[in-house]
Amino acid sequence: MAQPLFGMLHRPAGAVRRTGIVLCTSWGTEYLRSYRGLRQLAQALSHSGFPVLRFDYSGTGDSGGDGRSARVDTWTADITLAAAELRTSTGCDSICLLGLRFGALLAQEAIATGAVAASAIALWDSPPSGEVFVRNLQQMDEALNEKVSQQRRRRSQLPPPARDELLGHEWPEGLAADIGRLPGLRKELPGRVIFVSRDRTPPDSVESIRLPDAGHWSDVERIHSPWIPGPSIRIVAERLADGLP
Repeated sequence: MAQPLFGMLHRPAGAVRRTGIVLCTSWGTEYLRSYRGLRQLAQALSHSGFPVLRFDYSGTGDSGGDGRSARVDTWTADITLAAAELRTSTGCDSICLLGLRFGALLAQEAIATGAVAASAIALWDSPPSGEVFVRNLQQMDEALNEKVSQQRRRRSQLPPPARDELLGHEWPEGLAADIGRLPGLRKELPGRVIFVSRDRTPPDSVESIRLPDAGHWSDVERIHSPWIPGPSIRIVAERLADGLP
């Protein structure tokens, strides 16, 4: 039985645009760190006339479901449901998926598999691949455990790493392999592709939005700090407002 998803609809102010935007968030600690920033982005986009929907994947945030059964196919289906709900609720003609980090990989999967018919996709700080994303999380988890161990008198006091969690979030068996199969930037996505990054350059054929601030998604010292700088939010909102109908 399908579980209910939690979503927040930001209705457009002023003249309504034809494109609705679905925000696809990241996972785990990155979800927490970017929550406020994505809310501010949704507000900025809605003020420019876009209907915007942000939501939580099954088993995460305020949505129903068990995080221990999380899988890529389930979360891709969630994006499909979110896009359909935005169309129904607002009557928008077309959909743009904006995916942040892991959400960018999921958004690509949703479009490439035909689960979502989107006229545009914006990939914000998309990892080079699902495998790289998982490896980065695992390295951060190891570094955080090492940091904790150094704060204790004896390493024997440190409990063994849990196999069913990563950086304090549920990490069921098989999820790493499931995410690891997701490729990086796909070459033949239909519609408009917009690559948003501070430090990565896309192929010449892909439109890009260059952000000025230095990122620290992998900085263990700031793992609990909110992250999406205000200037980045303004740049992305303005560029999408200039380029999408």
